[in-house]
Amino acid sequence: MLFDMFKEKYLLFILLSLIVIYFSQGVFYASGSIISQLCLFSFLALSGIYLVKLLLTRRKKELFFKAWTALLLINVLGFVFTGYLSNPHHFGMFKGILISSLPFYPIYYFSRKGILRSKHLIIFFFVMFIISILQFYYNREQILLERISGNEDVVNNAAYMFVNLIPFVFLIKKSKIISLLSMLILVFFIIQGSKRGAIITGSVGVLIYIYYQLRTIEKKHRVKGYFITAIGIVVLGYFIYNFYLENEFLSYRIQSMLEGDSSQRDRIYFDIFKGWYNSSNILNLIFGFGFAGSQQLASGSFAHNDWLELLSNFGLIGVSIYIMLFYSAYKLIRYSQWDSDKRILFICVVAMWFLITLFSMGYTSTGGYLQAIMLAYLIGGDKRKLA
Repeated sequence: MLFDMFKEKYLLFILLSLIVIYFSQGVFYASGSIISQLCLFSFLALSGIYLVKLLLTRRKKELFFKAWTALLLINVLGFVFTGYLSNPHHFGMFKGILISSLPFYPIYYFSRKGILRSKHLIIFFFVMFIISILQFYYNREQILLERISGNEDVVNNAAYMFVNLIPFVFLIKKSKIISLLSMLILVFFIIQGSKRGAIITGSVGVLIYIYYQLRTIEKKHRVKGYFITAIGIVVLGYFIYNFYLENEFLSYRIQSMLEGDSSQRDRIYFDIFKGWYNSSNILNLIFGFGFAGSQQLASGSFAHNDWLELLSNFGLIGVSIYIMLFYSAYKLIRYSQWDSDKRILFICVVAMWFLITLFSMGYTSTGGYLQAIMLAYLIGGDKRKLA
């Protein structure tokens, strides 16, 4: 029994290490190299083993687990029967789905067994924190190298990495200063990325984080806790405001958004919904147009909206599964026996995830693995409190 526990702790370390190494490509070694391919194959294979292992266990599964698995299954079947391995867009989307979905299962298993604890995720957070910063500057340099002009204003998609790391900061309880400083740095890079969707989502995460800090102050240290937290919130707000004012490019993009500029998203959304709704084949309405069907309806573009992506790919069936997934999350929030800190953290993850589904890519994005890890950790754990 003790040997098995040790072995599984070792497998947890291997899994997290493979994720770290894979997402270090481009920074510490060449992107697309044999190292990244081996790491990707290994951690997806290991995750797949735990998926099968969990499915074979007789223990009752949560509705969320079933809906998450149904979403993965419909995409796998969709790719097998209607996708094209030779199409780089199809393959890229399928890879993103696997990366964002499969890690849920081993983390769920390790959390249920009591092997994965918050201290492991805190260490993982700081490692990925550093890698994300390096990736941010790497992406920036790659964008600038491809430009002919000397314009250095950059919209950096790496900003979403920092958005997805926000829930991990909730786990840092022993030092409010380190927690607040970590959040401040995350906010800085989110703003510097100038991704409007990332800023909106990150803002919600920060607001819930502030509420969490105020809500979880221990009674015996309430005066001291409120004082430190209030100072931290003021400092955080001050720097956020200054970061925004100093970023003229972001100010321009926000103003453009308020004036109706959606980077062609409105056209893409309209084309996809119109193409689906006006389909003469009822099978397309129910089952969609097949894997990556959004490209067929939107002149080669993905939906950049999970709901429309599922609607175009798998019709009402796909959307219904996604609705069930969020409904099951609502049930956990409403009816679970979790204490306040675990419940608030789960609300933060789900709220940010829902916002991302509206104007970006959630379940198809490689960055979704961070959401999967946090969701699996929270749902898999049997304890009312964060372990």
